[in-house]
Amino acid sequence: MAAESDASEVEIEADGVRVVVRKQVLSTGHVAPPPPVTIMSGGVSPATVIDPQQPIESESGEESAPVNGTPILSPTPGTFYSKPSPDADPFVQVGDRIQKGQIVCIIEAMKLMNEVEAETTGTVQEILLNDGDAVEYDQPLMIIEPA
Repeated sequence: MAAESDASEVEIEADGVRVVVRKQVLSTGHVAPPPPVTIMSGGVSPATVIDPQQPIESESGEESAPVNGTPILSPTPGTFYSKPSPDADPFVQVGDRIQKGQIVCIIEAMKLMNEVEAETTGTVQEILLNDGDAVEYDQPLMIIEPA
């Protein structure tokens, strides 16, 4: 009934039970792009926008090289694990050569263990998370330097 009507909300109450149905109206207008991400860290002004292609100066004053490579993205929100069990070796470590289709980590989502496979052959350049870290959909997990 709600889908066929122009009403955005329908409320029905009977025998002490109240049901409210709201129709989500999607805008067909232009959607503005999201604002730049501001990263706050010790000593960094909240107004500073970090450019991932620029070297980043650490708190010790040393600059790190910009990270170039192909990110492996989380297929689902959940919890990141670099190894199959707490007492096992990690699937991969920085510097390891990996093959396309190789399991590189696990994302636990709702008690299900989702194996994450490499989408390209290359070398693990950087692992961006620690075991037990929460991850979001499409969040970079590690950086692979393609072969």
